[in-house]
Amino acid sequence: MNRLGRLGWVLGVLTLTAATGCEEKPEPAKIHRVKGSDHLSKKEWKEAAAAYELSLQADPKQDKVWEKKAYAHMQMGETDKAAESLLKLMEFKTEPAQKAELYRGLASLHMTGGQSDKAEQYFNEALKLEPKDEASLGWLAEIYSQRGGARSMAAAPVEADLQKSLDYYDQVIAINPNSANTYLNKRIVMAKYMEHEKQQKDVAELEAKENAKNATKAAEARARAEQHQARMEEFKKQFDELSQKFSAASKAAKAAQAGATPK
Repeated sequence: MNRLGRLGWVLGVLTLTAATGCEEKPEPAKIHRVKGSDHLSKKEWKEAAAAYELSLQADPKQDKVWEKKAYAHMQMGETDKAAESLLKLMEFKTEPAQKAELYRGLASLHMTGGQSDKAEQYFNEALKLEPKDEASLGWLAEIYSQRGGARSMAAAPVEADLQKSLDYYDQVIAINPNSANTYLNKRIVMAKYMEHEKQQKDVAELEAKENAKNATKAAEARARAEQHQARMEEFKKQFDELSQKFSAASKAAKAAQAGATPK
């Protein structure tokens, strides 16, 4: 009995020792991930990003960690580093809709950072996956609206950019003809375009006066002035139509909202 009892005690010790010896230490990826989340909750963005970086070095296949790391960088205004993390996150996306959404996020990030060229690049990537992506088309219209000078009273109008903005707004309207904001934004671009046409008309009329003794040049300049006047009148007509459509869409949206509100 004593021998059996002693044997049982020894086996028990061995079993306990084995169990203790096999207890795994927390993985580095988890240790740093937990530290990163702790820093994130305290809004310690720099420390959070650093901890997530260490976690991802140990295990780069952590999509949520890439996302949190991007967020930490965004809070610090580190647009490029945030974009790098989001691009890594792209590797985990399999559905076109998921990738398009992430591209829109990247584009919005660069818009916030004032990098419209990169924003345009990512909005176009989203459109390759979803050609009728209303949000991306609308933002591209806005980018070219700004480049064309439509968002500034003092900025000189840039015809090519204004035209491109109008083209994008037309695509948005074709997808969603009930978007009041689209009519409003297109009207702003149209007003800047009319300003451009008036400037060109004034230049042509001045040229005609300066070449009053040269019948050919004067006639050519007057013809250009008439063309710009005609375009101004056409734009004015379109501007008024946009005002009517904006008003109708706004009323329809308010009516729909009132109907959906519980009484």
